[in-house]
Amino acid sequence: MSVRKRGDRWVVRWREGGRSSPAHQKTFTREKDARRFDTAIRRAKDLGRLSSEVIGSEQTVAAFLEEWWEKYARALLKPSTLASYAYVLDRWIVPYLGRTRLRDISRETVDEYRAQLRTAGAGTPTINRALAILQGVLQRAVEWRRLPSNPLAGTVRLAHVRAASIDAREPERVEAIRAAILDSAPLPTGVRFRREDAALVSVLAYEGLRPGEAFALQWSDVLERGLPRARIRIARGLSERDVTTPKSARAREPELFGPVATELGELYLALGRPDPRTLVFADSKGGHLRRQNWRQRIWIPALAAAGEPYFRPYDLRHTCATLLIYEGRPVTEVAAHMGHADPGFTARVYGHVFRDAGDRRCVPIDQAIAMARTLARTAEA
Repeated sequence: MSVRKRGDRWVVRWREGGRSSPAHQKTFTREKDARRFDTAIRRAKDLGRLSSEVIGSEQTVAAFLEEWWEKYARALLKPSTLASYAYVLDRWIVPYLGRTRLRDISRETVDEYRAQLRTAGAGTPTINRALAILQGVLQRAVEWRRLPSNPLAGTVRLAHVRAASIDAREPERVEAIRAAILDSAPLPTGVRFRREDAALVSVLAYEGLRPGEAFALQWSDVLERGLPRARIRIARGLSERDVTTPKSARAREPELFGPVATELGELYLALGRPDPRTLVFADSKGGHLRRQNWRQRIWIPALAAAGEPYFRPYDLRHTCATLLIYEGRPVTEVAAHMGHADPGFTARVYGHVFRDAGDRRCVPIDQAIAMARTLARTAEA
């Protein structure tokens, strides 16, 4: 066993058996890391435990990921989490580290990997997420005695500064998008009419639902005995094609505001009073809408027709939060309505809106929506 400097690197060399056994080596960027590893090798030899427990497994990252997915991820992670992990693993981890042996992953390997992601065009949030997932996977490798320690433990994430403010769309701009949907040309036979899509925009913008929550709504969640409920019930969410719990795994019942309740009630009658278990926003076959399909087929054309630059349907929910704050609702009430587990998160995200609200006249959210719709009808006339 020996620790030697080679250029700007430190190399530890050892043999698992006698002189005739093949030599192994591991490279480090810092001398203290190399010395620490060399000490671990010597201690293991003294105890007769020199094995993968100390020097790491010969298993490749790709092979271990398959085992980790079946034994751990599939059994314990939510479907929505699995879907997001699968994309990161397939796109940003396996192509770069899949063939690397677990025992060969070091801080230097991680630094090189991070640089590769940056060169490939990955943004800071993507790089940080890939490193976070990989750190969790390797921690499981430590617990399963495939690695002596986690080479990503204590890795500093890249600094990422979020936008200083949330760009909430004013109700007038939301109404312009709804008008573009309602005024669009007739759809081909078999495609449901546009009124449902306009109502979906209302629910996203004025009730603050996440798209996955809106796609999973049933009529029983918004109506009771054929009449609008005082509160909309959010007990499910759609992740990819799987129905799961809402984000933060908590059901909630935010207030159902008057203009949205009226719109949903009129839609219910126009559809012929469907069964309470029927989806409010369904595809042409009565199944769950596909997020990507709805975005391409309805959302993007509506934005173009309304003269709006592209933004995500998800971002409509910032309109609801902003209107609630401008009405004078406390942060705890806004957080509960939006489905935030921590009101402190709400305060951080919408801090600039709370500050701005002090200089505004309080306008009830029902009134703000009604005024915007009146102005939209006047403009059409």
